[in-house]
Amino acid sequence: MRILVLQFVPRVRQKRAPRFEPQLGVLLSLLRQRGHELSLLGVTEYDEPALKRALADALPQLIYADISAVCVNAAQRCLQYISQHEFLPIVGGGELATLDPEACLSLPGVQAAALGEPDASLVTYLERTKDPAIRQIVRGIWLRDERGLERPALPPLVEDLDSLPQAERELFGYQDVVAATGQIEIAVGRGCPQRCGYCPLPTVAQLYSDAAPWVRRRSPDNVLDEIDRLRSTYSPVRLVRFLDHAFTLDAAWLEAFLDAYQQRCDVPFRCHCRANRCDEALARRLASAGCAMADVEVISASDFIRNEIFAMDLSREQIDACFSALRAANIRTRAIVYAGAPYESEASLDEIPALLRAIAPDLVDVRPYYPFPGTAGRETARENGWLHAGGEEQFHRGETGLNIPACRPQRVHALVRRVRREFPTELAEPWWRRASRSALTQFFTRRR
Repeated sequence: MRILVLQFVPRVRQKRAPRFEPQLGVLLSLLRQRGHELSLLGVTEYDEPALKRALADALPQLIYADISAVCVNAAQRCLQYISQHEFLPIVGGGELATLDPEACLSLPGVQAAALGEPDASLVTYLERTKDPAIRQIVRGIWLRDERGLERPALPPLVEDLDSLPQAERELFGYQDVVAATGQIEIAVGRGCPQRCGYCPLPTVAQLYSDAAPWVRRRSPDNVLDEIDRLRSTYSPVRLVRFLDHAFTLDAAWLEAFLDAYQQRCDVPFRCHCRANRCDEALARRLASAGCAMADVEVISASDFIRNEIFAMDLSREQIDACFSALRAANIRTRAIVYAGAPYESEASLDEIPALLRAIAPDLVDVRPYYPFPGTAGRETARENGWLHAGGEEQFHRGETGLNIPACRPQRVHALVRRVRREFPTELAEPWWRRASRSALTQFFTRRR
């Protein structure tokens, strides 16, 4: 079957669309294994000429729409065009289908929604659609037609991630990504043991049985086999970036992986590090294996917001200790901070610059808080009447998604601008290029 995949993702500066996403990449590999002919179009906004070209080039028999939960408006317009002009079957998937399947099925032309991890369910559903005379009920696929709505239960999660194929990357134009950034992106697992209120993963976890292993990891050798293949396929690879927020949270797996990484890979890597699980020993171990940068979720300067609203179990003392340990191990750091979260006040906003000065990260990613669909933070904002009337367009404009009387949007945006002026928020060139030039400068200085 010829399938045109539409990936609806928000526009991100310096990142192209389509944008590599590991779970979608694995799904595309599975579909290719079944003999489907795939085309991929990244959509950040409604672009009718681009959509027409993609349809003409692919001549699809089916549309699969992978929809970010903050890209409903773009999906609405694109799928409206397809349903009015092409009359193709449309299956929705991705974040929107998982977090709000009714909303996904209400989009123009969408007949089915693939919830959760669609590795088995969507592949099975597409196989069974070869006989259109039979209404196909597949676990994990909600259906809507003239006979009503079917909402079957989700299938079990794939426990052995090594059994899945490596993620498809060519359709994402991955050589261009590597050429521009010098890095490859790797996911080592699925699920997360944390229950942070700003993240939708706890909601996804609740969809599955308590008996299912929610947090799963690939074996070290399986991950390193993929890294080896990518290094032989793409160049120049100067950095491996691990995308998992739970990368360091399984001590036994991490130790085995770092041992294997040291033996098989000489490329520096970047990873997420949880501040409430990072001490000097972990920082030294990461550094010895080649960790060059750590991304750390600080999220808020307010203890109340971090722990009572977002359930991070993260104290100020742990934040200080984490950044101190990483700095002592010569690991560069990037602090991630939200401004304007639920229960934010002008006083707590003003604490953000002071906190950043104290922990002195190498980079700061400060952004206006947006209550992502399916999160506890959004529910808190809804209950208090704080959701901004601008909806998802606030996210695309880079503006706060809340309107809190004690902390108005204008105040939040002023703080964000202030922090971005005071602290380094991005590098003009990759860190490894800056480091190389610095080393050369020192070398020639010594020679003189």
